Amino acid sequence: MANAQATDLENPSSNDAGAVSSIDTNDAEVYSAFSVSQRYRILAIVATAGFLSTLSANIYFPALGVVQKDLHTTPELINLTVSLFMVFQGLSPSFWAPLADLWGRRPVYLATTTVYLAANIALAVAPNYASVLVLRMLQAFGSGPVVALVDVLATLQILQSMFLTIAAAKVFHCIHFLTVYYRRGTFFGIYTSGFQLAFVFGPVLGGILANSLGWRWIFWILAILAGVLLLSVVFMLRETLRSLVGNGTGYANPTPTQWLHSRFKGTNETKTADTKRFRQFPNMLKPLTYAFQPDVGLCLIYNGMSYSVFYAMLAAYSRLLETTYNLNELHAGLCYIPTGIGCIVGSMLEGKILDRDFRIISKQHGYDAKVLKRGNLDVDFPIYKARFRTILFPHFIFDVTLILFGFMVYIKAPLAVILVFQFIFGYSSTSIFIVFHTLLVDLYPNHTASIAASNNIVRCLLGAAMTAAIEPGIAGIGVQYMFLALGLILMFSSLLLLVIQRNGPIWRRRRAELEKVQGIE
Repeated sequence: MANAQATDLENPSSNDAGAVSSIDTNDAEVYSAFSVSQRYRILAIVATAGFLSTLSANIYFPALGVVQKDLHTTPELINLTVSLFMVFQGLSPSFWAPLADLWGRRPVYLATTTVYLAANIALAVAPNYASVLVLRMLQAFGSGPVVALVDVLATLQILQSMFLTIAAAKVFHCIHFLTVYYRRGTFFGIYTSGFQLAFVFGPVLGGILANSLGWRWIFWILAILAGVLLLSVVFMLRETLRSLVGNGTGYANPTPTQWLHSRFKGTNETKTADTKRFRQFPNMLKPLTYAFQPDVGLCLIYNGMSYSVFYAMLAAYSRLLETTYNLNELHAGLCYIPTGIGCIVGSMLEGKILDRDFRIISKQHGYDAKVLKRGNLDVDFPIYKARFRTILFPHFIFDVTLILFGFMVYIKAPLAVILVFQFIFGYSSTSIFIVFHTLLVDLYPNHTASIAASNNIVRCLLGAAMTAAIEPGIAGIGVQYMFLALGLILMFSSLLLLVIQRNGPIWRRRRAELEKVQGIE
């Protein structure tokens, strides 16, 4: 179920140099030959895959306690199923994404969705803890790439093309926002909030299933959804890798309908499929190269630390609710709703704040924000100052809320207080994520998928380590001091913001000069 960047036909900046075949299209030719209905289907499949991938991680949280009891294991070992899920979720894009650039999007979607479906079926009948642990890794291997590599620019450009085609551009004029720096924050807010819906519904659905039908039904439901997605990919998702099918008129990795039409009726499509590409092995370390840029690396570390604390808290949350407040799986799942709502509010609001900050900094430094469009942002533009202008506010709220949360649980404060803290926690943490997601795309606007993959690798690996440590930490020093320790770690991590803002422009300018010499776009 890896993201195959199914929107490449709408993305003129897509870089698919690794593919073998190519089709040249002239300026007079329609950029995308896909019909409006075909574009809707592509968008629906991509959105469903992304939603299902996010759902897979969050639906499991309320069931951790009952899985532990049923498999006769410990909280630490159960959390290991979460940690290793994150490890494979972070690493899997490095395997699948280069294959998607070489083989095509459709074969990789088929392969990963099949892996994901098989893993969920096996998890539903897993006999013991060891099998659950291994199968959770396999589940992440099939679902992880969607989260990491959804190309936001390309996805929104397919919407742009769709709405322009049906003469509704004025109704959906905000489609242009992502290609404009001073409106990019708003779009990342809208885009991210869509994925947060899975976070709202996932724990609730998981709690209902675990409490009424048993935790195994969580994976049966995911298997059913994966089966529907697989059928959609098989019969409706056409190949979109531009180097293989050009503007959609090329013939490669056909659907059954395309194959039958070509076999018995002939086709006007240009046959470009070259099976030799399936025998080639792409560079799977490419996404990691961006992490070695000093400014990008520090951004990934800071964002990864914030994400790891966020995810570890979510993993420990259901058990804290069950042991401290005597809630069952259903009620524990419902208690995740404020966190999800806070995440959505944070996504939307922080996006607006980012756009306002960009306009303010642009004006202060003599730039006209409205003419700073994608691809022509001056290397001397203070992009770090623009994106970090107000980040200390959500950072402070996130840090303080984290520390106070531990002490509130320790003194058994009213559950309503805990839920309020969860809302604030979701709002502040997501605000931080939006800032860095936007900044990373600002730094590499033509390589959004690789940047997203690098971000996912770092944050998932750090998240896995933190998730593995949260339960032993709570058991060893107490919930109040464990969250105090996490808060202090985040407090010192704010120093990275100062380093990035001070030295980032220097590193960025050196990188630009080096890329100019090497002829890199």
